Amino acid sequence: MSLINGVVQGEDVNEESSTESAPEPSWWWDKSTPGEGERPDWLPTKYKSAEDTANAFRELEKKLGSAPDKYDWSKGSGWVDPDYEPMQEMADFAKSRHVPQDVFDKMLETVGTYLDEFNTDYESERQQLGEDAKERLTKVDNWAKSNFSKETYEAIVGNLRTANDVKAIEELRNKMIGNETSIPSGNESSEPTITLEEIQSEMNANYSKYKTDANYRNEIQSKIRKAAATSKYVDKRA
Repeated sequence: MSLINGVVQGEDVNEESSTESAPEPSWWWDKSTPGEGERPDWLPTKYKSAEDTANAFRELEKKLGSAPDKYDWSKGSGWVDPDYEPMQEMADFAKSRHVPQDVFDKMLETVGTYLDEFNTDYESERQQLGEDAKERLTKVDNWAKSNFSKETYEAIVGNLRTANDVKAIEELRNKMIGNETSIPSGNESSEPTITLEEIQSEMNANYSKYKTDANYRNEIQSKIRKAAATSKYVDKRA
């Protein structure tokens, strides 16, 4: 082999070595800048470069929106306390899920609407109690405060939301004051209770029948005995 051939062959070998392609980088910073070393954990496998990842997140934010640095709670004014710890935890969770402000506002408005449906119109309920509503409420309050423990009093007064609630407590109060409560024996009749006054009125309205009809007299007398058994008061005229 001649010197020329050797030189030429050597040059050919060097050219082949220099033009041999380098291995493909495992990741890129952008289209023209390859990354060094192994692919970092923060780069999702479906993206080739950090630039692709950033572009994808920008597009996602355009579609879904982005969470603010601090949420505005004004849409929940009147029912929400932003400083309440569970509310802060909710806000932190929403922020971690990139919930935008408009979604947060809608959530507050929806919950507020739901709560409003269960609010009591106290003025309307007071009007149903009549012109002496204030006196009736004061009477019930004083009675409950004087007869029950602090816990029971607060439970009673705290649950008086409607006019019917007040009327129920008034009835209970009147029965306790009049000592008209009874202990159930388990043998109570399902028949409606009738008072001695009502029996007297019925008898007066049918006095002729009472004098002439023995069966009717027995019926009236039976009613009187039943009414007397459940009342401390017996109408002597009967």
